[in-house]
Amino acid sequence: MPYLSYEEQRQRIIEVVRKEALVDCPTLVVERIENSGYAVTVFFWCKEEDAEKDELVQGLILAEEDAEYIGVNRTAYGNPETNR
Repeated sequence: MPYLSYEEQRQRIIEVVRKEALVDCPTLVVERIENSGYAVTVFFWCKEEDAEKDELVQGLILAEEDAEYIGVNRTAYGNPETNR
């Protein structure tokens, strides 16, 4: 898996958030990415001009393909479906 710069990873996260959460947030800020044994969760927030007040901080659980797309290495955790 190639290394992604912070900005490239952020742009990919913006794409995934737009596609999966239906939130258009060009000023998205990545709060943190949690990579657990079963899921990758991206916590992000949007600046006020881009989001409703109740949508300022959000978390999105990613599908495996999306986690790989944003550059999260899941090989350390194996595949939860096969317990490897």
